[in-house]
Amino acid sequence: MAAFLVVALCLVPRAASARDIDRDILKKGISLTEAVDKLGQPDSMEWVNAKGTAVLFLFYQCDDHSFFKLQFSAPIAGDTIKDQNGQTVLPMGFVTERLAGWGKKFYNDQKSSQ
Repeated sequence: MAAFLVVALCLVPRAASARDIDRDILKKGISLTEAVDKLGQPDSMEWVNAKGTAVLFLFYQCDDHSFFKLQFSAPIAGDTIKDQNGQTVLPMGFVTERLAGWGKKFYNDQKSSQ
């Protein structure tokens, strides 16, 4: 019976998990086009008016990595937020089509300055 259960669980298709974003490409100043070329289409977008500056946020569904899992590269855990659907997403903010910042803190700072 146990063997049957193990085989059955292996055959059940798994739900698509959040993609693992290569955060090494996240460098201030990369172009919007380059980011989309490397990461694909975002899961959602939002315009924010931060003290008169238009900031376009792209949201990419991803895992929230722990500090050790990242092996000291790129942002650490806590960069992600939960969207309206409860999915974990990484916000990336672009000003004049250049990456100005990313992560939970950057997103919240821009939203609070509206």
